[in-house]
Amino acid sequence: MKVQNFEVDMKANAVMISINPKIYPLEVIYSAAYMFLDRAYAVIDGDPETEIIVQLKAKAKEDLEKMALEFHNELVNYAVYVVQAARTSEIRNAIVKKALAVAGDAEAADEDEQECECNDPVDDPLGISKPWTPESAKGLKIPEGLDADGK
Repeated sequence: MKVQNFEVDMKANAVMISINPKIYPLEVIYSAAYMFLDRAYAVIDGDPETEIIVQLKAKAKEDLEKMALEFHNELVNYAVYVVQAARTSEIRNAIVKKALAVAGDAEAADEDEQECECNDPVDDPLGISKPWTPESAKGLKIPEGLDADGK
């Protein structure tokens, strides 16, 4: 049994692809069509309940059958993406909530520091919080293998 749901029109340099919307949702069809915009003009039409028709009209000479098959591969690609996104949505939402909570805590801490008028010294034994200046580098040993210019 040969399943072929596309028709090649050599005169128009286009291919018409019939898609079952119960298998591929409209957002998957849009995503697949988007991948061909540099190579073809895409026209999407039909009834979203029964059949979607996608016409890909090549901008240059193309192997139209190959283009139709590549379009089908993109449908599968984006369908898998949608399924995986749905499967991992709870995890992704938890990560975003945690990141926002941490960022919120950091922002709150920054606001507290700005409101604080205290000048408590910070424990910084390595001098990391001090900006670097050429004067602060005086007296430092040059690592072996480098000259005074750092080369």
